[in-house]
Amino acid sequence: MLHCIDDRATNNTSITEEADTNDSCRTKTLFMDLLKPIYQQWHLRKLLILAKEDVPCDRETNHDLDQRQVKRRSLKLTDIICFYYYMLRIFSSLNPSIGPLPILNMLSFTPGFLVDLWGTLEISIFGQTGQKSQEPEHVKQLAGSSSGEQISSTRQRRNTKDTPKKWANVLHKITGKSNDADDTNLSDSLTSENSNDDALILWDIETMRQGSEGIGKDVMHMLHLFCAIYGHLLLVLDDIEFYEKQIPFTLEQQRKIASALNTFVYNSFLQNSGSGNKPLIDVTVRCLNLLYERDSRHRFCPSSLWLSPARTGRIPIAAAARAHEAAFASLVGTTSGIPTRSSVLTTVPHVYPFEERVQMFREFIELDKASRRANGEVSGPGPGSIEIVIRRGHIVEDGYRQLNCLRSKLKSCIHVSFVSECGLPEAGLDYGGLSKEFLTDLSKAAFSPEYGLFTQTSTSDSSIIPSSSAKLLDNGIDMIEFLGRVVGKALYEGILLDYCFSQVFVQKLLGRYSFLDELSTLDSELYRSLMQLK
Repeated sequence: MLHCIDDRATNNTSITEEADTNDSCRTKTLFMDLLKPIYQQWHLRKLLILAKEDVPCDRETNHDLDQRQVKRRSLKLTDIICFYYYMLRIFSSLNPSIGPLPILNMLSFTPGFLVDLWGTLEISIFGQTGQKSQEPEHVKQLAGSSSGEQISSTRQRRNTKDTPKKWANVLHKITGKSNDADDTNLSDSLTSENSNDDALILWDIETMRQGSEGIGKDVMHMLHLFCAIYGHLLLVLDDIEFYEKQIPFTLEQQRKIASALNTFVYNSFLQNSGSGNKPLIDVTVRCLNLLYERDSRHRFCPSSLWLSPARTGRIPIAAAARAHEAAFASLVGTTSGIPTRSSVLTTVPHVYPFEERVQMFREFIELDKASRRANGEVSGPGPGSIEIVIRRGHIVEDGYRQLNCLRSKLKSCIHVSFVSECGLPEAGLDYGGLSKEFLTDLSKAAFSPEYGLFTQTSTSDSSIIPSSSAKLLDNGIDMIEFLGRVVGKALYEGILLDYCFSQVFVQKLLGRYSFLDELSTLDSELYRSLMQLK
């Protein structure tokens, strides 16, 4: 069966392409029934017991085999790991709809298996002694800062302090990135660590610096299985378990896991790993991003951990932006998905400091504006710009009526003329100031809970999320889509909108998973009920 899967992976074919559909379904069902004991906890527990037993090496004499001595081999944990690694692949092939979900459910919730798996993988990555003694003392104090009281309080509050730089601020608001008060308290203790080159080197794991090209087959299997299981478990692991009870790993172990995966993924992209390693990289990226998103909400890692793989050898910002745009343009219309150097910005952008990412974003926009100018589009005030007339008392409705149909042309220069509430044209020429005023006033009116399209969450920063009653309003859903274009236009033109989207909403827009604890910001009663059931 494994050879068949390997052949199909090599030839890029599937079962349904080789056999009749009905026969294929019957075959899959038969195999699933035969393999059912494999994803039962009792089976795994029995294997683990056998692996922990000290089985003696018995020698038996077999007269039929010319008195040859046969040595009985004991079962090892690495054998179990390899076995379930292949089971993941088999179940993914047999049941494309749910993939290896039965296996992952069983492995994730079998006590001790994930911890034992990491222990074996940790030795392969860090050696017998690991790097425990090398972790700075003030980083270890991160664990102490994550008390139960702080975890409970951070669910209900967020800090609204602006960052020093304007564009760092606006993108923080758009992404809904957390600036919890406890994060602020941690920043002082991490300042010295972040500025220390030795700390950056500490989190750049040497054994992972060649990416998928630098590790052996056995380590690949262990890493793949670990990331698949832990990524699955992280979906249901709440903050109390993660930070306070520190289940299944301590925060120090979490940092070691994050640093190993971070170094591995970044260098795999740098090495332009081929399609053969894509499944491993995909599952590792998923687990890594779940850890990073949790750290973004409530810190357990120093900033230097995420930045360390790209600490040296980074190309200039403008060059990075142009290379990324060129790579993206070459991939349009293809579905290769092979990891490349340009994948870093779209997959693990956190390896670059946030300020550099903002500069890259501005560079992307400048490239786009230059391209549009080359195609004859007007990018500044003057003849050929889009002219709109806005009544002061109907700014949202007029903006929607005149701009929603523009689609991509909304990137062009917009000339705004205001009409007062008395119906008289207001004096003044639009050299950018009136357009900025229009976008600011429109968003202020439309994002206000009183307008009915958005509502505030229970967090202290009053982040907003689309209202469930918006669909009852005339053009309510279309209006929300239009406001998305307004936000995009503001970002495109460098205009700050003083609103913060809910983290749950941002995660939904990005197609990412929202953690269970984030439900408390939307429906605290439902959250409490689910936690009681859990």
